[in-house]
Amino acid sequence: MRMTEVSTGGGARRGRLLSLAAVIGLVAFHVYNNWVFVSTQVTILGWDRPAHLVRTLIYNDMLQAVNTRSLFEVLTWSWNRPPLSHLVAVPIYRLFGVSTDVALMRNAVFVAMLLFSVYGIGKRLFDRRVGLLAALIVSTYPILFSISRMPYIDYTLAAMVALSVYLLVACDGFRHRGSSLLLGLVIGLGILTKWPFVAFAGGPIAYIAIRSGALKDIRAAVTARTDVSSALGRIWASPLFHGLAGLGLTLLWYWPNRDRLEAFALGYWLVPISWLLVSLSLFALSRPAGQGSNLLSALTVGATVGSIWSLPNLRFSQRFLTVVYSGLNMEGSGLGPLNPSFYFRYLKFLPQEQLSPFYFVVLLLAVALLVFLRWRRGGRRGCFANLSDSMWILFLWFGVSMLIFTFSLTMNSRFDVALLPPLALISAHGLLAIDSTLARRAVVSLVVVIGLVQFFALSYDDLGWLRVRAVVRMPWGGQVNLLGEGSYVELPSSDRTDARYFVGPLVLDFIEEDMQRDGRETVQLGNVVNRSYSNNAILQYLMYDAYGGIELRELARSGWQEPPFYERLFEADYLLIKSDPYPGLREHGQEAMRIIESSPSFFEEAFEVAWQHSLPDGDTVYLYKKRYHLDQTYVAEDFRLAAAQVTALSREGDGIVLVPGDQVEVLGRYYEGRLPPYPLSTEAVVSGEAVGELLSPIAADNERVFLILWNEEQFDPGGDARGWLEGYGDQLGDWQYGEVHVLLFDTSPSSD
Repeated sequence: MRMTEVSTGGGARRGRLLSLAAVIGLVAFHVYNNWVFVSTQVTILGWDRPAHLVRTLIYNDMLQAVNTRSLFEVLTWSWNRPPLSHLVAVPIYRLFGVSTDVALMRNAVFVAMLLFSVYGIGKRLFDRRVGLLAALIVSTYPILFSISRMPYIDYTLAAMVALSVYLLVACDGFRHRGSSLLLGLVIGLGILTKWPFVAFAGGPIAYIAIRSGALKDIRAAVTARTDVSSALGRIWASPLFHGLAGLGLTLLWYWPNRDRLEAFALGYWLVPISWLLVSLSLFALSRPAGQGSNLLSALTVGATVGSIWSLPNLRFSQRFLTVVYSGLNMEGSGLGPLNPSFYFRYLKFLPQEQLSPFYFVVLLLAVALLVFLRWRRGGRRGCFANLSDSMWILFLWFGVSMLIFTFSLTMNSRFDVALLPPLALISAHGLLAIDSTLARRAVVSLVVVIGLVQFFALSYDDLGWLRVRAVVRMPWGGQVNLLGEGSYVELPSSDRTDARYFVGPLVLDFIEEDMQRDGRETVQLGNVVNRSYSNNAILQYLMYDAYGGIELRELARSGWQEPPFYERLFEADYLLIKSDPYPGLREHGQEAMRIIESSPSFFEEAFEVAWQHSLPDGDTVYLYKKRYHLDQTYVAEDFRLAAAQVTALSREGDGIVLVPGDQVEVLGRYYEGRLPPYPLSTEAVVSGEAVGELLSPIAADNERVFLILWNEEQFDPGGDARGWLEGYGDQLGDWQYGEVHVLLFDTSPSSD
């Protein structure tokens, strides 16, 4: 089974150089356009995107000093996401500075990796023309060039999978030791990129291992005697040396970090398990070159490198299996295995967002042409029999991973993008199999032109009109954009990426300036907005190493684990709320908003609108600032009981007078009724001069008045507020809860 292209002569060399130049030009084209895109776009969207960006900053800080402890920390810190993709940003930060644009441009490394790998696979499985055309096609798949401008791990994963398949093909059935060892390294790095790596690359690797006979040869490779004459060679072949060297390398990694081991699931068992893996890798590397030993070396090296993150974070595997293969984790869709649509949900992404309708039709035509050519050569019986190893590699790359994702409980168009390169290779192979030279050139030219038009139309705001023109109504009544559309296909500054949606910096800058005006060093910002353009993850990213005096509270999506929820609003100094607050809020957030809508009196008294911003969709974002701050120490339970007493006795026409007035922000946490609060200023009450002028209109407007006093000795030492109300009407009740004193007065005209 040989899958390498053999060509000689000056023409062949010139062809190789021109092909490499073309791939380099294609990489440069995409890197340049990505830079134009990310430097134009300012709006950060989503929840995962800012979370990924924050991780690059965290790793950058961790590696301010590079040593065994810092390297161990960055390679084991994240419990749910392997570190490789984020770590690539660190050297790029050091070269170009820390910014969002620089973080996004780290994908330039993986753009080059993906395109060169696809070219190399096509060249080795078929010829250079297939490799070039496949590289161009895969580079203009909408979802791939779109997420290459985003911080997701999935593009990195697609590049790592493509590189592993290229090395798999290059090692020629594990006959070439160098390529086999590189494949093992890439397997390990793929596991350090994202855990589904094995789902994508496992099928082709297993097929070649079996088909080439390398798997059968492993046993012979393990038991083979190594004939070496030199002392150094005998040492290298000795199992004792492998064990001792493995122990030394393991201790070199774990001993400086021994104080951290107890925090991991395996604890100190990490040391012997890692020792075993390293020793096995050294043993495999010492075996005489051959298919079996090369395969064994690739697998053990891959497992050892991948274990750097996987073993310490073994708990994640249990959570991963629980989330992906048990329960219902379909983002609330209700789509489960009993629904036939469940088995087509990932396939439906192909013509919509991943390939686009145009490229999907190209794929179907290419497959049809390849089937026709096989039918013509071998008839119906030979049409699907005796598929070449090249086609089996591509089929298993796509088919196995598609099956794995189909039977999972996930649903996201970017999760399985690593299975798209084989479709580009099949498309290119089919188009270039057209017999007629004129027809072949015409079809390929048309595909290239339309593919580039699609790329530009989906990449630049000024060409957005092409997207509109490409929308057609299908006979069954639905609309389809022929150029592709989806949640990850977006223009740099139009529609959902409109710069006016990027409210985070505006909010944080206003708060920081307001803090300086008020002379405050720390404040709490309560976020009650959970939309793709403004949420806690975005604010956290913007606040990383900036806005040091602002503490962010998540009041929209999570963070409120126990009721009551409404009271948490009053704990914040600022609240970010949308005019239509309900979309995106969890149940507890919606409950709090309903309370404000039904009985807004205390909230509107405690908070004022300090800043507002109109959004392109007609909605408005409001920043509320708390007017009152009861800074002295108080007992929350006293106010809770007082609020319960008022709630039990209140009726329409009552009012609540608070002395001191700052109580409104504490009592408001527990009182959810509709009675209006009347906070009296501390200065007015203590002076005793203006109390009557303040209380007279309140008493006249309300049939009954609740007087709530807190710390009377300090804030109403003369009893002026109570005395005036006693003189105005009849006292109906008197309750004491710690330092909170509640009195009820009848102030209706009939009480005179």
